[in-house]
Amino acid sequence: MNTLISEPRDYMTWGTLVMLNKMPIFMKYLISYIAVLIIPLLMIGLLVYEHYVDILKDEVTTNHLRMLDRIQTAFDQKVKEMNTIAAEIASKPELTPFQLQQTAYSGVKAKQLLTYSAANDFISDVLVYIRGQPYLYSGSSTYTPELFMNHIYKYESWSLEQFVSDMATLRSPRLRPSEPIVAAHLSDKRALTYMVPIPVNAAAPYGSVLFVIGESKVRTMLQGLLEYGEGNTMVFNEKGERIVSLRDGTDADELEATTIAQALSAGTSTRSYAGQDYVFSKVKSSYNGWTYVTMLPTERFLQRVIDVKNRAVVALCWVLAVGSALIYGLLHVNYGPVRRLLSSAGKQWGGSFRTFGDVTRAFHQIAEQNERLGRKVDQTRTAVREHMLLALMKGRVEDVDEFRRKSEEAGIRFTKPQLVVVRFAVRRAADGEPGVRAELAEAIERGMADIAESYRVDGLEGPQLNFLCAVDEAGDDWRMRIAELHGSVRETFRIDVAVGIGSPYRDLRELGKSFIEASTALDFKLIKGFNEVIDYRTMTGEQEMAVRYPRRQIETLEVLIVQGDTVSLNEAVRELLARIESGSMPLHLVRCVCYDMINCILKAMQRLDGGIESAAVPYPDVVALTKFDTVQELAALIERMGEQLCADIAASRDEAGQTALKRAMIEHIRTAYRDPQFSVQSMADHFSVSASYLKRFFKEQTGQTVTDYVNHCRLEQAKHLLLTTDLVLKDVVRDIGYFDVPSFIRKFKQTMKVTPGEYRKLRDDRPREPG
Repeated sequence: MNTLISEPRDYMTWGTLVMLNKMPIFMKYLISYIAVLIIPLLMIGLLVYEHYVDILKDEVTTNHLRMLDRIQTAFDQKVKEMNTIAAEIASKPELTPFQLQQTAYSGVKAKQLLTYSAANDFISDVLVYIRGQPYLYSGSSTYTPELFMNHIYKYESWSLEQFVSDMATLRSPRLRPSEPIVAAHLSDKRALTYMVPIPVNAAAPYGSVLFVIGESKVRTMLQGLLEYGEGNTMVFNEKGERIVSLRDGTDADELEATTIAQALSAGTSTRSYAGQDYVFSKVKSSYNGWTYVTMLPTERFLQRVIDVKNRAVVALCWVLAVGSALIYGLLHVNYGPVRRLLSSAGKQWGGSFRTFGDVTRAFHQIAEQNERLGRKVDQTRTAVREHMLLALMKGRVEDVDEFRRKSEEAGIRFTKPQLVVVRFAVRRAADGEPGVRAELAEAIERGMADIAESYRVDGLEGPQLNFLCAVDEAGDDWRMRIAELHGSVRETFRIDVAVGIGSPYRDLRELGKSFIEASTALDFKLIKGFNEVIDYRTMTGEQEMAVRYPRRQIETLEVLIVQGDTVSLNEAVRELLARIESGSMPLHLVRCVCYDMINCILKAMQRLDGGIESAAVPYPDVVALTKFDTVQELAALIERMGEQLCADIAASRDEAGQTALKRAMIEHIRTAYRDPQFSVQSMADHFSVSASYLKRFFKEQTGQTVTDYVNHCRLEQAKHLLLTTDLVLKDVVRDIGYFDVPSFIRKFKQTMKVTPGEYRKLRDDRPREPG
């Protein structure tokens, strides 16, 4: 059962995580920043809010009790004043029973002494009753009990008999609860009657003082506690009887309120009354034991607290709203670079990039592709390295800077200024055991690596070991160390080894000459012997002094190429060939001259925007030059090369002109095809050629007619506009240079098999990648 319940929960959790992962980065940032704003704000706000509300509740409760205490104190003060008045009346000789019985004038004198109500607005009337006498004395008149009870103050619930009985038996102060009364000089319809025996606190009082108090006076004292016009304030005597209340209610409600009030303890508490929560506050007088109770609906009692709560919530909402708006605005500004990154990534790699996860996956794919390419490069690095070393050895270097860049990528680096070729020839190397041959080659390779920046070059014919070395420009220390290596190899392997060293050169393109010189030096082993280190520089010093090297004539070839003088170029080549055929130049110098001639021509053509290569007679490299044994063979080769070079120069110039014209025509069409007035004739006029020549030339160069190419450009632009804009078809047609929409629709459908509208709908229906 638990499994069945947990599976949907796990599914929902997984679905939520997937949804969050697919959420755009902007929304993630926005939600996270708003959460950073909300969480501390709510935590601090709630803590401060609850603490402040509690303090405010306590303050409201304390103030309410304090006000109730003040009412109780004021009420007690009024009672004390009435007790004091009663004591003063008892102390006046004129108001004793004896004096009041002497003459009729005694009643008049008593009336003058009972004017307390005039000085105390709380008291409506003050009367003195002497037991056994037929009159009640007041500040306004003298009454018999019958007149007083039946005409002056008509109490609804206090009869004459009860009045007389109460006056005769009164032993302590007593307050009659508020009750209905009818009195001509009393504005209230209800009044309280406070009776005090005199003398006060006497064991056998001889009379009583009556204080008539209008209910409105008491309610005015109680009114200030309930400012909202709801609830009630009640006063109970020491017996728990209700004396007076601020508001009258039904008998049932008053009974329920009285019951609740009597059961309360002093202080503030909450009770349910009439189906609603009320806050009851209760204090008890220490003077007379009376109890004062207020009751107020809870929401009214805590109205200030509720108002503060509402204002706090509104303020919190405002802070959240303003903070969220600021976060959104600032995030929208700061998110710009991220948006541009995602947009650029989407354009670069295709697809929709909405999250960093998409970019991360794209980077992982690129990293994997780079890793695969790296492995392929590593696998082919050795082959590339051998190919480049072989090309360098053969003199197949046209652009030195490009070759250096590619050679560094292949792991070939020369830090020293001069390059030289060193060749090792081992007697009967092919007859030895394979293991010994490999060990010998490794020993020589290690030794050469210690001497200079050397690279072994394989791929040349013959058993020789070939090395390209970078050496310092000053000093011959490397030559002596090669001689030491030669001796060490001979002693270690007990074999015959000859070493040929070419001349060092600074230009990579002249390294082929060093190879020829090293090969020529090895050829002299027939004279000097096999176990020698033969340096071309020392071997040919005397011969080069006798025969002047034709360097000026070779440099003239480059000038003639730049000038385009093919006749003079042929004459210069034939002059050099005649000098070679004269037999005054040694074979190795003939080979160097041939190499310099070829290299000079190639360098000149490189400066003239690219090299040339003849399909009929390929140019020989230095290895091919070393294979000729007679001057006649070399002369024939150079003669064929000279003729082919002249033809190649002419063809190259014609081809370059045609290529430039073709590019200009294509660029003109791409610029002018949007013009509805575009035509083949206008294009021919632009290039100052005939329309027929332009059509034939463009067809030969591009394989398509001018009209076909113009239609192709217009169609591609139309497809681009249909896919990337919401332009109406009429605007698309006008933008690409068509006159009317129907002809364009026919042409578009003929080519694309769908109408333009259907083609645009295919774009709209294309499934979007999840972002």
